[in-house]
Amino acid sequence: MIGKRVSGRYKLLEVIGDGGMAIVYRAKDLILDRDVAVKVLRSEFNKDEDFIRRFKREAESATSLDHPNIVSIYDVGEDEEIYFIVMEYVQGKTLKQYIKEHGKISVEESLHIMKQIVSGMAVAHEHGIIHRDIKPHNILITEDGTAKLTDFGIALAITSATITHTNSILGSVHYFSPEQARGGIANAKSDIYSFGAVLYEMVTGRVPFVGESPVSVALKHLQENVIEPRRLNSEIPQSVENIILKSLAKNPLKRYDSAQELLTDMNSALSPDRMFEQKWTEDSDEDEKTKFIPPVVPPPIEEKLVKEEEEKAPKKKKKKWWLILLISLLLLGGAAVAAFTIWSSVFSVQEVNVPDVVGDTYEDAFDKLKAKNLNVKREEVFDPEIEDGHVIRQNPSSGTVVKEHAVIVLHVSKGPEKENMPDVEGYNIESAQTLLKDKGFTDININYEESDTEPEGTVLTQSPDRDEKVTPAETTVTLTVSSGTPTVQISNLIGLTEQDVKTYSENEGLIAEFTSEYSDTVEKGKVISQNPAPFTQVEKGATISVVLSDGPDPNKEKEEEAPPPEPEKPAGDRTTTKKIEVRLGKKERNEPAHVRIVYSDKNAKDKVFVEEEISETKEYALPLTIAEGGTASYVVYINDKEEKKETIKYDDIKEGDDGD
Repeated sequence: MIGKRVSGRYKLLEVIGDGGMAIVYRAKDLILDRDVAVKVLRSEFNKDEDFIRRFKREAESATSLDHPNIVSIYDVGEDEEIYFIVMEYVQGKTLKQYIKEHGKISVEESLHIMKQIVSGMAVAHEHGIIHRDIKPHNILITEDGTAKLTDFGIALAITSATITHTNSILGSVHYFSPEQARGGIANAKSDIYSFGAVLYEMVTGRVPFVGESPVSVALKHLQENVIEPRRLNSEIPQSVENIILKSLAKNPLKRYDSAQELLTDMNSALSPDRMFEQKWTEDSDEDEKTKFIPPVVPPPIEEKLVKEEEEKAPKKKKKKWWLILLISLLLLGGAAVAAFTIWSSVFSVQEVNVPDVVGDTYEDAFDKLKAKNLNVKREEVFDPEIEDGHVIRQNPSSGTVVKEHAVIVLHVSKGPEKENMPDVEGYNIESAQTLLKDKGFTDININYEESDTEPEGTVLTQSPDRDEKVTPAETTVTLTVSSGTPTVQISNLIGLTEQDVKTYSENEGLIAEFTSEYSDTVEKGKVISQNPAPFTQVEKGATISVVLSDGPDPNKEKEEEAPPPEPEKPAGDRTTTKKIEVRLGKKERNEPAHVRIVYSDKNAKDKVFVEEEISETKEYALPLTIAEGGTASYVVYINDKEEKKETIKYDDIKEGDDGD
């Protein structure tokens, strides 16, 4: 499908999502010249007419939604039995990926994200559009922290027509409302329940219910109450727990009446006066009914008269009083034994052995203790050795015999205590490393980068940024360090054209200045000489002076050239001819080697004596002039690698010395 044009307009570029129902591509809208996301239904849905009808209807209705926290739907269509939806392309990640990366998300950030989602949900509900599949997988977080809800209305088509064709339900069942779990019709309050399940996972790091199969999870939505969020994360304010519990009410009538009411409650959740409000339960908002207590009324006059007559009547003779007394005593004794037995069984408290949960995750420890009918109190402490979220110690200790429902205090690790990241930008790298190591940072990576503004060895940037909360022993620090101003080794430009030199200079970041002069030996327009000399190292931005040939001087009289007079040698100078033998190794003898000899003496500095390709050992004679008390030197390069160098002192040679 990559490269295919859907509907002649949308060119599919790459796969960015793959689910049970559809594959999502990043595509180019060739008409509007913008990136879009194209969701293409899998082929197994193409023959299901009921599904296709519902799919089109729900997707088209969602195109009317215009909200910054809802992914916009631009187009819905069909192309050669390919059914597709064109949506806004959002760069970022799903909330599910974000939770996996971060674990528990702070209450403040969780509310910030979910208030955006509820804001979009409220607008959709006002338009009569129910999402039906709110879950972290359908919430996108952009790079700037904006949350967007996607896949509005698509769930109805799945659940109503083709639930047997896909495993999409596997990811959704953790967020199903009880009415959806029993196969009922979802409504706005179903979306509110799913919202509660998502917020629960964000602040606790776990879904409300887990089970061995989707069916077992669905049954728990119907039958069981969630573990109260504050038991899993003591940093959750009571007000936020109340929002979650009210959203997750089994009875839809007990949930928020609307998404707007939910949003209003969320906006004030972190107000100081709400932090310690009374815990919400499904019965806590019931109005207390005034119970009717019937008045004490004297017995009717007729009843009173009957009693008086009975008192006046002659009493019958008592018979077998002893038998009646015996039977009564036996009955009373049996009743007392039975009552004592029943009373003991009902009101006696069983004793249990406290299990060992040290080292377990808090969630596993909580489940173990609850299975023993024990209550749990969580106390969090920093610990540099025990992993975050694991039990450090317990009180009472394991093996202790306690009554059922006794409170077991679990001290849970918050990991090593975090501290502010030091600021080392602008430091010399040695000083920065010393400071970081003294602070406990052991994993330090260094990258070098050329800089025109900072001296070599200066720290340009750091990661993590300064003042970011970190744990030194667990943090990788990356420092970008200046390698100084970039340098260039100047090439041999002699013989090149002016345009060649300009191109070379632009590519290397150099500035070329040109002059010209007549030359009988160098072709017009080509370089006669250059300064600095070839192979000299200079900083980027440096200026090189280049002399171009104007060709032979037309005004020069053509005379027979006489041999030039021998230059007068200043008193005290000494000359020598240095014989240099360049030997080739086995590797160089197999293919030509590039030889370059560069020399310096009284008359030249870093001047190229010879540069050529050779395929066998060769000897060169290098003339050198050494000023009194001075030196001369040469360097031999083979294939640009320094092979030999020598410095000759003034006192090493005699006048007229011809060399080695």
